[in-house]
Amino acid sequence: MLVLGVVAVVGIRESARVTNLLVLVKVAICAFVIIAGLFFVKAANLSPFIPSAEPAGAGDDGVKQPVTQAIFGLEPSVFGFAGVLTAAAVVFFAYTGFEAVANLGEETRKPKRDLPLGLLGTLLISTVLYIGVSLVVVGMVKYTEIDEGAPIASAFRAVGAGWAAVLVSIAAVAGLTSVILVDLVAMGRIGFAIARDGLIPPAIAKVHPRWGTPYRIAGIMTVAVALLAGFLPLSALADLVSIGALCAFTLVAIAVPILRRRRPDLERPFKVPFSPVLPIVTAVACLYLSLNLSVETWLRFLAWMLLGAVIYFGYGHRKNRLARREHSDTPEPAPTP
Repeated sequence: MLVLGVVAVVGIRESARVTNLLVLVKVAICAFVIIAGLFFVKAANLSPFIPSAEPAGAGDDGVKQPVTQAIFGLEPSVFGFAGVLTAAAVVFFAYTGFEAVANLGEETRKPKRDLPLGLLGTLLISTVLYIGVSLVVVGMVKYTEIDEGAPIASAFRAVGAGWAAVLVSIAAVAGLTSVILVDLVAMGRIGFAIARDGLIPPAIAKVHPRWGTPYRIAGIMTVAVALLAGFLPLSALADLVSIGALCAFTLVAIAVPILRRRRPDLERPFKVPFSPVLPIVTAVACLYLSLNLSVETWLRFLAWMLLGAVIYFGYGHRKNRLARREHSDTPEPAPTP
């Protein structure tokens, strides 16, 4: 984390070079897993494709059960189509790096062309790779025997291809590293934008005179992420990241038709098609997925949101640019990045 934090602070070009290299390794290994793994796939391992629902074991009730089961009084269960939805909600964190493309929009040369192309292109390629790798792995090894700690590497070991497991393990490190680096860069830009609007103290997001990056917010985020990674269980982190991403995507989807109605004058280099139908469908889908996460995850999320509300009402509500502009006779110019 500390090494990646330094790379994120030094600059976007250096970060892009490192990320491109790591992504190249990651995509190549994903393609390798799909092609090599096909030789070991057994049709019997893919049947039943969706295992029948079963009663949950001990410890999977109470705050451990999904919110949908708790609300509707359903018996705690695993597998079945409800299990598919819960798994989709849990693994949603795999898509959290894509919004970084939008967060770096101010540093894009031709946002009207590059942002939609970059977002849709990476989503399509990654989704195809996700499905391909998942299908091959569960075809290689029965789902009940997959090692949750290192599923792909263990699947190759199980079929006697230990050399392939080593390559996969290297790719896993490269993949995680690239995502962390992209998110660190994006968090620095998000912090800068929040500070520019006056929602947090501007000094936190001060730009480095040489590297031109918000080095303070990047440093704070680096240390915070390192502490979280060191002291929280991976499963808890995954659930928190997923519910945070789902909440953010829900709010963004709702904001699209609202802004089009309230601010039709805003310049829009690119537009979301089929609005407001597509944003509404997106918001409903994200909300429903988030309700398939556990009650425990929702309680942690609400506590985190409460902390954010304290910061907002304690500082941002009074200090933000919009509030100052409303109490001033003359509009306040935006600070220069």
